[in-house]
Amino acid sequence: MKTRWKLAGSMFLVLLTLGVFTPRNAWSIPSFARKEKADCALCHTTVPRLNEYGFNYRKAGFRDPSDIGKELGDFNYADVYSARVQARYDVKRRDMGGDTDATTSNQLTLHEVTVYPLSGSFGKNYGSLVEMSMANEDFVEIENAYFRYTRGTENEWFSGRVGIFHPFEGYGASDRPFSLSRPFFQGSTSNNGTESTYFKMWGFDQAGVELAYVKNHTSFSATVFNGIYYDEADGKAFPAAGGHLQKPAGSENQDSKDIQLFVNHALDDAGSGLSLYYYYGKMDLPNTLAKNAVATSYENGFQRVAAYGSYALTPKFEAQGGFAWGQDDYPTDADANTETFTSQGFFGEADFHPTEITTVGGRYDWYDPSSDVDDNEKWGATLFVNHPFNDGFQVITEFKHVQQKRGGSLDDVKDDNFQVRFIWLQ
Repeated sequence: MKTRWKLAGSMFLVLLTLGVFTPRNAWSIPSFARKEKADCALCHTTVPRLNEYGFNYRKAGFRDPSDIGKELGDFNYADVYSARVQARYDVKRRDMGGDTDATTSNQLTLHEVTVYPLSGSFGKNYGSLVEMSMANEDFVEIENAYFRYTRGTENEWFSGRVGIFHPFEGYGASDRPFSLSRPFFQGSTSNNGTESTYFKMWGFDQAGVELAYVKNHTSFSATVFNGIYYDEADGKAFPAAGGHLQKPAGSENQDSKDIQLFVNHALDDAGSGLSLYYYYGKMDLPNTLAKNAVATSYENGFQRVAAYGSYALTPKFEAQGGFAWGQDDYPTDADANTETFTSQGFFGEADFHPTEITTVGGRYDWYDPSSDVDDNEKWGATLFVNHPFNDGFQVITEFKHVQQKRGGSLDDVKDDNFQVRFIWLQ
């Protein structure tokens, strides 16, 4: 066991060295770089994190905001198509405490194959993004498939998009992370002490329609989503994105819609910014207190609030953090009467940029799935190195320690995970 962790630590140090001392070349979705005939550092700090220009480029329909309403050049299919392959190596260790022996595993796997067809700008005001991912022996997941219309001027414009898309478009601390994993409060579900409520801020690519207004350094977005639903057969929640992913016919919230508001304000072009998030939704969940099928489900009307901030203390050092609060319903009897409980979490992160595109950092996470339940919190510490190499190749390494309380006389569950992700995008 010690040998395995020494090996993992050695690999982390080797990749840290590579991240600091290899040449400073950047990449993103290459089709955008081909179209603009520019280095991908035009839109990114360390991939996949966007700078302010990159954020506005996406919000304007994958075009320079000064080109809104202007005719584009000749169409080239290479400018709207990219593909990505990801492989990974994992070492995992779990310690349940007590007399149980810790377990360790390591695995090399294909993580994902992703294609981006028809992703770019067209016409004077239009843009689209299609992102389809395939895991080994798994179904095709549509992560993005939306159409966007933009109208206005370089410093002030309106846009609207419709289709399937990621939950939100953030900037700075609310943008995609430098590391492989997201903060706990984005990827964790609330829990009333017995069962999950299934909703997560990030992880459900829903069908929806969104309107946005961008002026200077601030953007406002309002989204109506189809929402998510719980599938009893699979014991999982899914986004209501159409096709087979539809809310059960006849369910109380079959036609209900979720609402999300998101505000971003850029403090500088390099990623310093502030973000505010609000989400309200409804979903039907199993009522485990039901007897004789009096009320087999209950309605969870839930809401989430989050605030993010990031600031570049110097060109090489950046601090960021966020806080989130949530409220959910839970059943109190067989008749599906409900009361509410709250959840909350926060993270703080420090990032060092040894080169213009490389990031080395650490993050502390804390999350409480229910403030009404004692000793159920979890905390984690994450260390990572993110470095894009030449020609579309990128390596991201991450070590994460997570400790989950179980309450009573039970020992905490301790997980130590090390992952190296190899990414090739062209």
